Amino acid sequence: MHPGHDRHGRDGQDEPWARETHCRVLSQDGSGAGGGILYCIGEVDLTLLKVRAQAGCGRLEIGARLELPSEESEGEVSQILGAARHREMANSAQTVLIDVVKEIIGDLPEKYLSFYNRAGNLSLKFHAFQLLPGVGPSKATQMVKSRTRLGWDTMEAVDEVCTIDSTQLIAERLVEELIDPKITPSLLSNVVRLPDA
Repeated sequence: MHPGHDRHGRDGQDEPWARETHCRVLSQDGSGAGGGILYCIGEVDLTLLKVRAQAGCGRLEIGARLELPSEESEGEVSQILGAARHREMANSAQTVLIDVVKEIIGDLPEKYLSFYNRAGNLSLKFHAFQLLPGVGPSKATQMVKSRTRLGWDTMEAVDEVCTIDSTQLIAERLVEELIDPKITPSLLSNVVRLPDA
């Protein structure tokens, strides 16, 4: 098995990136013959990763989509070096994180749209919409009242009806949780990283 293919740790448990098949580039140190070390974010669970690019990849654009190695294919990444923490990433990677998360949401909107369509009360006085930056009780109430029984078809419909930037708000909240994984309740845990049905 090629280094980096293993999706299980030494104790047999799945690694944090076990469900990730592709990642988006946040930063690159080095390039050319060695491929360079990349900080990336996975598309499925938004897992921050430190990886080695395939040799000869050249300079990669921020947000570039790369295939991770698996048992079936080599991928554009030669090795997953491990999960990364926000604080250990280069400032350049930290700076682009919200924009890259927004790109992922735009390309794979289903689970994020599901949040807007299914979000409910977390307590008697607190709605899940209030987890989003700048959304207070009155805005959350307005959003709930504008949601139809069938929900919204697109993120753009959420934006139009609720007069918000739905992608920006959820991206900001998710990045807050990547910076501080102890934030609760967690959209990462309750929306993004739910087990496959």
